[in-house]
Amino acid sequence: MKKRKAVSVLLAATMAVAFFTGCTGSKESAGGVSSVPEEPAIIESDAAEPLAESGTQGEDAADAQAPAWKGALAGVTLMVGTSGTYAPFSYFAEDGTTLQGYDVDFLMLLQEELGFTIADGKIQDMDYGPLGTSLSQGQLDIGAAALCATDERKKSMNFTDIYYDAGIVVAVAENNETIKSVEDLTGGDYVVALQTGTIAYEYGVANLPESCIQAYDSQALAYKAVEDGQADATIYDLPGTAYSIKTGEIHLKVVGEEFYTGQAPYALALSFDICKTYPDIIDNFNAAIAYLAETGKLDEIKAKWCE
Repeated sequence: MKKRKAVSVLLAATMAVAFFTGCTGSKESAGGVSSVPEEPAIIESDAAEPLAESGTQGEDAADAQAPAWKGALAGVTLMVGTSGTYAPFSYFAEDGTTLQGYDVDFLMLLQEELGFTIADGKIQDMDYGPLGTSLSQGQLDIGAAALCATDERKKSMNFTDIYYDAGIVVAVAENNETIKSVEDLTGGDYVVALQTGTIAYEYGVANLPESCIQAYDSQALAYKAVEDGQADATIYDLPGTAYSIKTGEIHLKVVGEEFYTGQAPYALALSFDICKTYPDIIDNFNAAIAYLAETGKLDEIKAKWCE
């Protein structure tokens, strides 16, 4: 009888170890998710054990009430990339090594809610071309770089719901008192400097007289044209313009309200590989984004970086 009892105890202990190991096993994927090393289950028995169990009942109840997405990516390591060249969303601090901006704060909030780990504790920075290639090839799992969810990009990567809808604004010289809003530009009485290839240029071509449009290869040149008096106004996205004015990079002012919203929606990009490995990952991110919007946390980082 003693021998049979000992075998039963050993079998029960073995099953317990197998059960806990299955819950905390490693997660791997071709999409770049690093393995999470397993920790051996520790089975202890002492007089304090019943007290410890009763003390966790409140915590267990709280966990049961938490939404399913909360902490859903705990133990998952993701390779995250950004551009590092587009202020105020993702750019380097004065030390030249620290990434900062809206997207960086946004990622930290998502990490806090979902529980994932960023590979090597570092967001990788690269130009937009390599960023897109890395996502399409599964060398990155997530891209956070004020990316527009265009139909072309959707052919090689997935996107979350929109987290920022960037509208455009009119900027004029600080001493300009005649232009009050974009409506003042529609008559063709003023020269408007626009960067080609932008949403603002798209708007200008569709809504302003061709004769008043002055095209430039970069927004920096468009800003300078207004500052130097070669143009009366420029149109560009609100976050970039507000940041440049706030930091003293340009000496202009915004007039009128933000407009043409819905044309440049920013979303997180996820590789096909990581979505295949974790089929619910986009749903989890979307739920977390909705939560951050509902609780006003997205408004807080918008006010910090974009206004």
